[in-house]
Amino acid sequence: MKRIRPPDLSLSFEDDGKVLVRAPTRGIGARVPSIAIGILSFCGSPRDEAEVAEAFGPVGAQLYLGLANGGLLMEASAAEATPLFFENFAAVDIHRRMLDDEPRLQAYRAAIAEVVTPEMSVLDAGTGSGVLAALAARAGAKRVVAIDNSDIIALAQEVFKRSDLPQVEVIKSDIRDVELAEPVDVIVTETFGSLALAEGSVGDILLCSGRNLKPTGTMIPNAIDFWLAPVGDPAVLDQVIGSFSKVEGVDLSPLADAAMNRAISLQVDESTLLHQGKRLMRLPYPTGGSSVVGDLTFDVSGRCVGLCGWFDLRLSPSVSLSTGPFAPTTHWYQTFFPIEPLDLDEPLTLGVELTPAPDDRRAYELHTTWSSGDWTKTSFHRIR
Repeated sequence: MKRIRPPDLSLSFEDDGKVLVRAPTRGIGARVPSIAIGILSFCGSPRDEAEVAEAFGPVGAQLYLGLANGGLLMEASAAEATPLFFENFAAVDIHRRMLDDEPRLQAYRAAIAEVVTPEMSVLDAGTGSGVLAALAARAGAKRVVAIDNSDIIALAQEVFKRSDLPQVEVIKSDIRDVELAEPVDVIVTETFGSLALAEGSVGDILLCSGRNLKPTGTMIPNAIDFWLAPVGDPAVLDQVIGSFSKVEGVDLSPLADAAMNRAISLQVDESTLLHQGKRLMRLPYPTGGSSVVGDLTFDVSGRCVGLCGWFDLRLSPSVSLSTGPFAPTTHWYQTFFPIEPLDLDEPLTLGVELTPAPDDRRAYELHTTWSSGDWTKTSFHRIR
């Protein structure tokens, strides 16, 4: 059997010469001898025991098996899995927040009613509480398949039973692995995190739709618009770092420094913006790829403390759902990217790259180049 290391490994070197190796998205870790690092590096592509023995000898082969038994080497298909991610969605609380999001629920209800007609078949990818699958069934779909990889699927099945919706079939599985006997007319999904992409669903939905959506089928949503606007109010930045200056006699600045590289979900009031925002890109979903790249120029002046990002889902021909500061509040809020304050007196140009994180397919990284007048700066933010 060939095995590979998971992509999210982190290393900590300890005083006794051993190394603490962790895979945080899997909740596993182990203290290993330093030679094991060479084996883990060697297993960046799938390797079997014989290949490791040839490269590292019998001791290396023994360590290879030990790493495999400890969950730090695995089959390639398992390396792409993110079990702790799905465990989060087994909790009822997260679904309560989504069901309380009235703009989200009503937009999806309207889009499903517009797209789904009697005799259609529908797949709900990442069904969660089952509400979107139930709405599709109520809209007249003759067959609905509800798929989820978390334990919430058992409650969704009970929802369908109590709602008298026998046409809904339940499958507990990673949506990437499902291939139905017959493709469907519609795939509906709401698997979006911060700035839409942070749950890393684009690749999952692309695989699922490629296997299960008819060539003439419809996606709900079919496109995502990404927006950015500069933020000028220092009070917004204070929500990010203010907590780290409140303990007298304790210097918490290392935490504040770390917070400056993390995106945070906030309700950003429109009055705090230096500009109403510009669309960075429209991404066809899910076929448009998993990265967002573009340039924007804002004719603004004053102090800038960060960027406000949001997204709009194009759900159907006449229905869109905006998560922006000018729209009704959703459970996503907006995404704020803090920076060290900049004073602007000439137009601001941004070069933006929003790409998947190399060590965690459920995370994203925002690399931004800021230019105004004769200066250029860069910033980095992690979105999870």
